[in-house]
Amino acid sequence: MPRCLEASGSEHDRPGLTYLIGLGLGLVFFMSAVTFGTTIASSAVEEKQSRIVEILLASTSAKVLMFGKVLVCSILAFAQIGLTALSVLIGAAIGGNDLVLGKVTEPIAWFIPLFIVGFVMIASLYAAATSMVSRTEDLGSRSSPIMMLIVLPYMAVILFSSNETVMAVMSYIPFSAAVAVPMRIFLGTIEWWEPLVSLLILAITTILALLLATRIFERSILQSGPKLSWKRALSRPKK
Repeated sequence: MPRCLEASGSEHDRPGLTYLIGLGLGLVFFMSAVTFGTTIASSAVEEKQSRIVEILLASTSAKVLMFGKVLVCSILAFAQIGLTALSVLIGAAIGGNDLVLGKVTEPIAWFIPLFIVGFVMIASLYAAATSMVSRTEDLGSRSSPIMMLIVLPYMAVILFSSNETVMAVMSYIPFSAAVAVPMRIFLGTIEWWEPLVSLLILAITTILALLLATRIFERSILQSGPKLSWKRALSRPKK
C-alpha cells in the first residue's frame, strides 16, 4: 500500500500559510533564475561585442566555455539558496517555531535538489539563447521566452494551490516542479514516490536542455550581426 504524506486538518485550515510558502519558494526560484541567468546572458554578449570570445576559444572549446558559465552561476545560486534555507531553519529553531521546524523542513529539503537541477536547466537555456545575439539591445527579446517559461508555471502553482489535480500535474512539469512538489509535501497530498519521479523527469529534461544548449552555443557564439533564429542556430552549417 503506497504511503501518502497525510496532513492534519489544522494544516489544511491554513490556506494563507500555504500561499506564503508557495510564494516564498517561487520567488526564491524566480529571482535566482533571473538574476544569475541575466548574468550569463550579459557575459556572453559582452564577450562577443569585445571579441574576447575569439581569444577564449583559441585556448578552449565552446562547450567548455558554456559549461564554465553555467557552473559558476550555478554555484553562486546554490550558495544563495543554501544560506536562505539554513537561515530559515536556524531562525525557526531559535524562535522555537515548531510549525516551521516540523512542517517546512521536508518541503525545503526537497526544494533544494529540485532547485539545483532546475537551475542548471534554466542557466543552460539562457546561455544558448543569448549566444544567438550580438547586441545588448537584443537580450530582452531573446531571453523573454525563457522568463515566461519560469513565470507562467510559477503563477499557475500560486493560483491553483488549492486544486490537487492541477498541483499534481504541475509537479511533473520541469519549470514548476521545484515549487509544486514542496507545496504538495507540506499539504500532505503527495505519495512518497512522486518527488523522486518529479526529480527524475527534471534531471532528464536538464540533460536534454544541456545537449540542446551546447549545440546552439557552439554554432552561434562566433556569429555576429543580426540575431540568429532558433531554426538557423539548430540547422546544420552549410559546407
